[in-house]
Amino acid sequence: QAAVKAGLNYENPGGSLVHSSFDESHNAVRLDLDDLGGEIALLDWGYASDAEPAISPPNRNLQVEKLMNGSVNVVLLRQSTNAQTNQLSKRLTLLENNEFIKPLLDDVKDPVLADIRDIPRICNDIQQDWRTVGLN
Repeated sequence: QAAVKAGLNYENPGGSLVHSSFDESHNAVRLDLDDLGGEIALLDWGYASDAEPAISPPNRNLQVEKLMNGSVNVVLLRQSTNAQTNQLSKRLTLLENNEFIKPLLDDVKDPVLADIRDIPRICNDIQQDWRTVGLN
């Protein structure tokens, strides 16, 4: 598994990220691919004169989704035949204005030292979390 850190609170150059009635269309989102099912994604920015996304003929039956205010075509392909097809907007994870995802911390001169200094606070947070009823 790969983890990606996303910088938040930056202006999106393409405008709205999701081209639909998705309520969170003005916030950064993330799409996690099903790597166990062999899922891949084609992101096609295309050209202004392109009427169709650049999909090879055997795969033209695949559903094309629009992101970034319609400027990006997204096509998902799964190798596994057991994989379920889900609406793309329901698979997007909201990265901004999501109480469960915190923005990146500010850069520090010595990140290792900062991590070491954070250990007592983090241990205390873990102990406090065990004492209160949470979402886990």
